[in-house]
Amino acid sequence: MKSTVRYGVCLLLLLAAKATVAQVQVGDDLTMRMNGLISLGYSADYGNQIPSDHSLNAGGDAQLNGDYYNPNFLNFSISPYYNRSSANSTVSSLTNASGVNAVVNLFSGSRFPGYASYNYTYNSTGNFGLIANPNFTTVGSGQGFGVGWSALLPNWPTFSVSYSQGSGSGNVFGTNEESSASTKTLNARSSYRLAGWNLNALYTYMNIDSRVPFFLSGQTDDQLLNSSGSDIGINGSHSLPWHGTVSLSFDHSSYNGNFGSLLEENTDQTNYTTNTETANMQFHPTNKLALFASQQYTDNLNGYLYQSIINSGGGVPLEQVNSQSNSSTFSGGASYNFLPNLYGQGEVTYFDQSYLGQTYSGSYLTGTVGYNKRIFHTFTVSATVIDSTNKFANNALGFIANLNGYHYFGPWETSGNFSYAQNVQTLLVTYTLSYYNYGGNIHRRWGRSMQWTGAFNGSHSGFTNQPGTVNQSEGYSTSLALRKLTLSADYTKSSGESILTSTGIQPIPPTPGLLPEGLIVYNGSSYSGAVTLTPLPRLWLSATYSHASSDTTSNDIFSNNKTTIFYGQVQYRLRKISLLGGFTKFSQGISASGLAPGNEYSYFIGVQRWFSFF
Repeated sequence: MKSTVRYGVCLLLLLAAKATVAQVQVGDDLTMRMNGLISLGYSADYGNQIPSDHSLNAGGDAQLNGDYYNPNFLNFSISPYYNRSSANSTVSSLTNASGVNAVVNLFSGSRFPGYASYNYTYNSTGNFGLIANPNFTTVGSGQGFGVGWSALLPNWPTFSVSYSQGSGSGNVFGTNEESSASTKTLNARSSYRLAGWNLNALYTYMNIDSRVPFFLSGQTDDQLLNSSGSDIGINGSHSLPWHGTVSLSFDHSSYNGNFGSLLEENTDQTNYTTNTETANMQFHPTNKLALFASQQYTDNLNGYLYQSIINSGGGVPLEQVNSQSNSSTFSGGASYNFLPNLYGQGEVTYFDQSYLGQTYSGSYLTGTVGYNKRIFHTFTVSATVIDSTNKFANNALGFIANLNGYHYFGPWETSGNFSYAQNVQTLLVTYTLSYYNYGGNIHRRWGRSMQWTGAFNGSHSGFTNQPGTVNQSEGYSTSLALRKLTLSADYTKSSGESILTSTGIQPIPPTPGLLPEGLIVYNGSSYSGAVTLTPLPRLWLSATYSHASSDTTSNDIFSNNKTTIFYGQVQYRLRKISLLGGFTKFSQGISASGLAPGNEYSYFIGVQRWFSFF
């Protein structure tokens, strides 16, 4: 106890000390600058899943920047923090996180620049969530580092290589469930100009290991996901007559995925190798006329589509399709500006695809007309008609319409957008997409001291011939700013079907062979409000409340989930010293865990001071 008191007295004396503004010169070549915040106060934490804790709490953060010999030779930045969190507050929060972020740059002004970076977090809050709000709050730790180097010699191919890896784990608050992920990524790039060609080459390797909670994976225990893959590609472009260009590319990718539960020895495996070749040409014989053509061939359509899931960190059981799967597409068209703001475009596409034991061929024709100057000083419009044919459906009609608006009505500033599409062809011939999206914003000022904003947006999409694949979301927000008072509120909701990834669940791309047990049905909504008050020039008060609820169903495992957070803070500033007070109330419950919702409370009273150390 005596040592704690002595420690606190020393910090108080340090907080009261006069700051010096300078920089440190070490020897002839090393220069450093450092500033930061130091805080001291009394904090308490208690809840139904943690023991009560009352203590004298010290914390702070710092920013150390410097260079050696010359900033272009070596410069660095180090930002440590202790007993602080940027998630809920800048002083004290549900978890008093600690960590450091650091980066050093070498030879920035030379032809061989390089860098190295490192980050570490301890006892920090994070999110493992849905497509939109709400997210599940996790508490855990993680670290990562990265290195990179380039060679930029004149008249030689450029070369850049970088490697990064990171790992983290955390517990979903209110459960015994753990989520974790580790990634390793290697990238190499090169570019060169040869005989008028701009050439580029790339190589990427990625490995993801993750563990996701059972109530989302739809299993009786946590799900383990491992995916790894590599991608090698080369592309080039060259100018052509009539102000034209041609671009060619080739890509080779391979993928391996393993999916299993924590307790099972056997796992599901998916392996794909895909080669993709593309060619594009465009010409501008006149200022008004443009001609274009493209061609693409993919020898493994299943692997090509599954790559989008891999890139998001996904891992879901996918039926291994051993039958031939390929796609060949040819298209060409023209666009013409009839008037300075009126344009039209026509395009014809021929396709030949094979997947899931079936062969599909056909064509579709698209025509677009648009006017990009404001009609009645308000609207811009465009419309596209799509006529498609294949051996299963002849003359299927689709269309796309877009409307955008922006206008002043006296002191009111308004904007909005609306788009609608029906039977839009996707990359897969047998999948067509329909959707509508909308949004609006209204803003009003009253002098210099008052303004109000309201906004809304929404989306609704689904595959036309795939019942049950509808995803939809809506959001509303408003804010009112006065001279000394700011109020804000928002509401969001979303629902649909999704796939599981290492960071949560994501929308479903059109993917053949996707098994039903790999899908998650979700439905969620959230609302929040915040108020900030400055009754005196140096007095600042704020409060925030948010509530989120969701339902998830995966492989017949249903879970009802709720999260609420209230946070309030008061701060009074005296020159470089601030008096602080804060309170946090947090609750999260996940019914599939079989445990009661977890509740936690914390508060902090103290003082902080800004320093320019050197």
